[in-house]
Amino acid sequence: MNPLLSILTLPADSTVRDAVKCVESGGRKIAFVVDGAGCLTGVVTDGDIRRYLLKEDGMDASVSRCMNQHFSSVRIDTSREELLKIFDLGYHVIPGVDAQGVLREIYTRELRAIPEVPILARARAPVRMGFCGGGSDLTYFFVDHPAAVLNCTVGLYSHATLMPRKDGEIHIYAEDLDKEEHFDHLQALLDHDTKSLLSSVISVVRPNYGFDLYLRSDFPVGSGLGGSSAATTAVIAAFNELRQDRWNAYEIAELAFQVERLCFGISGGWQDQYASAFGGFNLIEFKNQRNLVHPIRLEDGTRNELEACLLLCDTGVSHDSGRLHDVQRSQMQTASATQSSLLKASVDLCRRMHQHLIRAELNEFGRCLHETWLLKKQFSNEVSNQKFDDIYEAARSTGVLGGKLLGAGGGGFFLFYVRPENRNAVIQAVSNLGCSPSHFRFEFNGVTSWRAKAQ
Repeated sequence: MNPLLSILTLPADSTVRDAVKCVESGGRKIAFVVDGAGCLTGVVTDGDIRRYLLKEDGMDASVSRCMNQHFSSVRIDTSREELLKIFDLGYHVIPGVDAQGVLREIYTRELRAIPEVPILARARAPVRMGFCGGGSDLTYFFVDHPAAVLNCTVGLYSHATLMPRKDGEIHIYAEDLDKEEHFDHLQALLDHDTKSLLSSVISVVRPNYGFDLYLRSDFPVGSGLGGSSAATTAVIAAFNELRQDRWNAYEIAELAFQVERLCFGISGGWQDQYASAFGGFNLIEFKNQRNLVHPIRLEDGTRNELEACLLLCDTGVSHDSGRLHDVQRSQMQTASATQSSLLKASVDLCRRMHQHLIRAELNEFGRCLHETWLLKKQFSNEVSNQKFDDIYEAARSTGVLGGKLLGAGGGGFFLFYVRPENRNAVIQAVSNLGCSPSHFRFEFNGVTSWRAKAQ
């Protein structure tokens, strides 16, 4: 309650003498007269009192004799902007009343700044579209060999919303999995026998407050688009939004790798986390000492033409990238020379595709996707099967220059490069085999976070 309400308010049965005391004690040279219901009935200033005393000589007369009944007031829901404009016209004190005329507030030029209200943090992280080099970003390969991947991000996102709580409780809602987790406090989460991907994030970040966490995604589980990394990155970025010393994109990517690969135990490489954190087109180099993200600058026409020539198709088959990476690692250990040779060839092809891309040689870029697919199939006999081979051959026979299953293979999305005159024929051919074309746009920004008022 504003203390001025009690200091500057007079009951209607007060005297002029009472008004003088009120005006003087309040220090604002004004007092407000209210009736028994609290309704504002008049305003008295020191000027009103002086003018009254020049004509009359009755300090014990009713205050109504000197008060101004044609006063100005505002509704208590008046905006701050309107109040500032009224003060700027010369007013120093303004009474605020409700719809019934009851005095509820007294506004002065020392209006208090808008008080803090609860906030929430939001973040969204894009998924990646890998063109070439996948597999070389696995640590057991690049600790001994130069490695590189070529990828970009597209406008499909994981969305995280973080709402801090005062009671220390933790509530996690994964919309896509239709799953909820509830913990009385952080230690209960840390002591829990099993961890989900989201609770693994919290185990690493370890916030010192309770919260509600919501996650949803624009893409299906097992899409081959690096969805789990996008989800992890989005959640980390939401927590980062509430930090005073924020992590940079490299630190976010490293935390996401730690959570997903080491803590939660999904096998795989490093490119997905960097792609979601940095966004855009990138050539990413992996070395034993330092991973480096090299942004690729493309002319608008090149980007637009590439986007128009790429066709993304959902096979309707979910894949388990972690299991496929385990298989690849096992086969690499049993046939080390062969697997290393394939990965080195993939890295060489990645650098060639990079050159075609930056020189806008897009048809050659598309043909290299075919080479990528042929290499990818040699990594493991689980990358493809007869169904996927049939889809790919149908696409090739109707005009696709090249394509590949995204991610580790075994399901998810096919990416095709097709010239405009063949696009409809390709769509018809793959649709007949159960594939669903999916629209996309390139995303040139990485993970994005922001704050908003929770009320």
